[in-house]
Amino acid sequence: MNKKLILIIDDEPTNINIVAEILHNLYEIKIATNGTTALGMIEKIKPDLILLDINMPQMNGYEVASKLKSSKKTVDIPFIFLTANNNSQNIVEGFKQGAVDYISKPFSKEELLARVETHLKINELQNTLKDTVDELAKYVEIMDKNIISSSTDLKGVITKVSSAFCDVSGFTKKELISKKHNIISHKDMPKEIYYDLWKTISQDLIWKGQVKNKKKDGTDYWVDTIIYPDFDKKSGEKIGYTSIRHDITDKKRIEENSIHDELTKLYNRRHFNKVLIDEINRSKRDKKIFSFMMIDVDNFKLYNDTYGHQEGDSVLFEIAKVLKSYCKRAGDFAFRLGGEEFGILFSELTKEASKTYANVIRKAVEDLKIPHSKNSISSAVTISIGLVTINHDDGMTDKEIYKKADDLLYKAKKAGRNRVYTQE
Repeated sequence: MNKKLILIIDDEPTNINIVAEILHNLYEIKIATNGTTALGMIEKIKPDLILLDINMPQMNGYEVASKLKSSKKTVDIPFIFLTANNNSQNIVEGFKQGAVDYISKPFSKEELLARVETHLKINELQNTLKDTVDELAKYVEIMDKNIISSSTDLKGVITKVSSAFCDVSGFTKKELISKKHNIISHKDMPKEIYYDLWKTISQDLIWKGQVKNKKKDGTDYWVDTIIYPDFDKKSGEKIGYTSIRHDITDKKRIEENSIHDELTKLYNRRHFNKVLIDEINRSKRDKKIFSFMMIDVDNFKLYNDTYGHQEGDSVLFEIAKVLKSYCKRAGDFAFRLGGEEFGILFSELTKEASKTYANVIRKAVEDLKIPHSKNSISSAVTISIGLVTINHDDGMTDKEIYKKADDLLYKAKKAGRNRVYTQE
């Protein structure tokens, strides 16, 4: 184990010998007989502790202390004044100059050893603490740059944000602090999500979920979010909330591409198969009804033959926009099932209300007034709908539900198109 290095600065050889004799078995000793020499040595050896005589010619101990405290390289080196003059004025001046202690001459061996050992330990602890603080500061900086986090008061007003939050959102800290999180809210997120979020954290519980947000430039990004309440350490009272987010935009892009139709941007048939089963199970669990409408564009083959497939794709895209605009609730899903066929799954409407909802959508498509000269029922593009409403105890499978809706759609078309057909 390396010995601690102590520098003795004194112009009196007798004093040096006394101090060195007491300390040399325990510590490595270096000696300087004047301030100028000492300062030159300190630049090279950087001792762990300095024993500094006050009364020296040319440069006294106070002047040496002032030099030590004015340099970044030596400011943290502890020093103890050695003085034969122990009046209060000298003692106060010594502490003003930055001394950690003073020892009056003459001193006992025990006193010198105790004070030296004490201040070496204190200095070691301070250095350890400083290293820890520096390390923590680095971690805090890394976290600030890489973790998307924010804190709010109890009303949801932002009080603190990380640099990573600013980077992903495009807003500055000044633009975010004192605002609410609706500054980044995306219109695609159902209101029910935020209702559940606030209900959860208001009960002092942790909320977890995936949220689509809006950047300052209007583009979107996705985050996996955890929000938890903050409590005052002294009073234990809740003072706000902290949110930690993880950017999952790339993952969501891949996921969205795999479950969305490329042309219309609606959910695709593969995702429909999954959601239909999920809705059947949810209906049984919650003992609630849900509905499925199967939609077909009337005389669409004739439209393509007349106007071309490019115009046909444009029609499908416009119809998809209508369907999406009427699917705003958390339990509403719009799909392109294939070709000119679409589907909508929705929850908690009675059979009569479901039929009204379907007719609203049917009319909204007709109101687009897209010319269709070959349509037998109208001069504009229209749709036909087969609608099934399922009770939680119906016991129908996903395949049976799909076939039932398909049969009803066939009846709607056979009955003249541009209409909604429901089961009796």
